[in-house]
Amino acid sequence: MRPIVSFCGSPTYQLSKYLTTILQPLTDKSRHKLQSTEDFINATKTVQIPDDYKLVSFDVKSLFTSIPLQLALQCTETAIRKSTEPLPLPTDDIMDLLNICLTSTYFQYNGKHYKQLHGTAMGSPVSVVIAEIVMQNIEERALSTCRQTIPLWLRYVDDTFTAVRHDEIDAFHNHLNEQNTDIQFTREVEENGKLPFLDCLVSHNDNSLRTTVYRKPTHTDRLLDESSYNPTSHKATTIRTLTRRAQLVCDSTDSLSDENKYLHRVFTKNNYNNDFIRRNTHRPTTTTETNDTATPTTTATIPYIKGMSENISRILLPFNIRVAHKPITTLRQLLTNVKDKDEPRNRQGTIYKINCSDCQASYIGETGRNLTTRLTEHRRATRKGDVSNHIAEHHRLTNHNIDWDSAQCLTYSTDYFQRLTLESWFTNLEQTPLNRCQQVCKILEGRCVDRSVVARFEKRL
Repeated sequence: MRPIVSFCGSPTYQLSKYLTTILQPLTDKSRHKLQSTEDFINATKTVQIPDDYKLVSFDVKSLFTSIPLQLALQCTETAIRKSTEPLPLPTDDIMDLLNICLTSTYFQYNGKHYKQLHGTAMGSPVSVVIAEIVMQNIEERALSTCRQTIPLWLRYVDDTFTAVRHDEIDAFHNHLNEQNTDIQFTREVEENGKLPFLDCLVSHNDNSLRTTVYRKPTHTDRLLDESSYNPTSHKATTIRTLTRRAQLVCDSTDSLSDENKYLHRVFTKNNYNNDFIRRNTHRPTTTTETNDTATPTTTATIPYIKGMSENISRILLPFNIRVAHKPITTLRQLLTNVKDKDEPRNRQGTIYKINCSDCQASYIGETGRNLTTRLTEHRRATRKGDVSNHIAEHHRLTNHNIDWDSAQCLTYSTDYFQRLTLESWFTNLEQTPLNRCQQVCKILEGRCVDRSVVARFEKRL
């Protein structure tokens, strides 16, 4: 099992992003690194592979969680000292900060706290750069010490495409796994002269490499349906992206024609009409052509409402304002919760209610801390007979018992003025409140309060 934890909002998240911007340029000069399918296509166009060689792809088992922290730090420091790029911080400071990010791998699951002891965190931004630095170090060491002649070595993160003499594949595989006992490779050898890599199916014919589009056996023809509740621009991009990939990957007229026919059937199956397909099919442009469309000066992100959002986009287009659509509700919001829920009494910023056990009186209060802490303070004030405390004063005058166990959180807010307004609101709903001030303060008039929150908890009361 590999823990995948979101680092968004964690104490080291911003530091991890900052280190990523510093370390990323160190990885850009590798001649083996691929950043896209287009890089792969360009790199294989002129490669000649002898007939006694076979295409092989190597993949690292669980790369991120397999990288030893000490190896990560050593490879990073070596890359920094070899680089001629100017850095904003001294090397020692960068290494200290990186060590903090790589070792602060705490997370919570089912109410318990854990720490990842081995490998880099898969949810940390800097882990991607560290993995690239480590892979570059391992591949350079492996290629410089192997006895075989390797005509090409191309890698996308942890997936590597190469060619090895057919009788030396096992020896080269073992050589890779000997570089580090924690980082182990699996392999896939070509079958019938074909090997999938990324989204390409590479064929080995007459010492050259040919490519066409590859789809996994589990692939379905399900795309973003034309009738789905999504922006029209997203549907157009679906067609444009797939037709562009066909033109990029297919290196012969016949394979491109077959792919285009296949895509047309798929688009039709997903309810796109011929006119929409024709208008949004990607058309390659030459470098000499100029783009007369003005660059948008700003971007406005709005929730998508079918029919209305498209009109807003057209209205803002003459003003060079690009509109980006976001869904109002996503499946992730409905089906998943990546973090454990806080106990109601441990949640910060609460409006709460405490009842009297012997009469109908109740007290409505607010606190920026959690309810457990505030109840402790109320109990202490009641024992001491603090006249400034409303609950303690009620107990002193009536000798009634306070029902501490039934204290409940009514709603939550991190905004102080909103909590004051909500406290007054809920106080007004009580028949016999203990609060001395039962009216909404004049100073709070005009403050914005979420009416949906008030309405939801008004029903509860």
